[in-house]
Amino acid sequence: MPTFFVSRANVSGDTAVLSGTEAGHLLRSLRLGPGDSFFSFDEEGNRYRMRILEATSRSLRAEVLESWPPEPPPAVEVTLLVGLPKADKMDFILEKATELGCSCVAPFRSSRTIPRLDAQDARRRRGRWERVALAAAKQCGSARVPEIPGLLPYAEALALASRSEARVVLYEGEGRFGLKSVLTSMGAAGSVALLVGPEGGFSEDEVRQAERAGFVRAGLGQRILRVETAAIAALSMALYHFGSPGPDP
Repeated sequence: MPTFFVSRANVSGDTAVLSGTEAGHLLRSLRLGPGDSFFSFDEEGNRYRMRILEATSRSLRAEVLESWPPEPPPAVEVTLLVGLPKADKMDFILEKATELGCSCVAPFRSSRTIPRLDAQDARRRRGRWERVALAAAKQCGSARVPEIPGLLPYAEALALASRSEARVVLYEGEGRFGLKSVLTSMGAAGSVALLVGPEGGFSEDEVRQAERAGFVRAGLGQRILRVETAAIAALSMALYHFGSPGPDP
């Protein structure tokens, strides 16, 4: 059954109104109509099962058949800080990070970041990223959409990470300590920030700046990984290590 987003303000008692893109997808793309059911969630993470009562060309009114509170929080809150990559690679990172259960995804620009966006481009890109994350949440049936603070300067990305108990900078020059051993040394952290460099990598000065901000260096093996590969690999390892909730085998 398809899942859609509904604004909490449009849910009143046992009825709800959907309009705009969400209603258009339901009515025109999927060709649903009165009597058909669908799942939805709001910006607070509340989840619903609804049935369409009536529809126009631009909106629909639905009956709330069931509702559930937000999903329990993940075992670890992961903030993924990623050096802005070229083309649409950030879309891919956001999509997969949302599917995996990342709490926050923050692109940043540093000295070797290749794309250079002005303020207008950055705002436009943030809107696109938010749409990508929302679509990924709907596709995988999750009511959790990661926080996306927009494109940050490097210093602000490091400051954002200060709210995390554990902080790791992934650095291709680190050959002594792998991510697994670094995560193990952090004990039962409830939140972790992962810092992944852009396609040009980090400068040694930037790594030292991260260390002064409380980050610990870690490597991901002998291969040089693409930024999107490194970001999703590190996120997956952190969620697995700290025990992202799920059914027992």
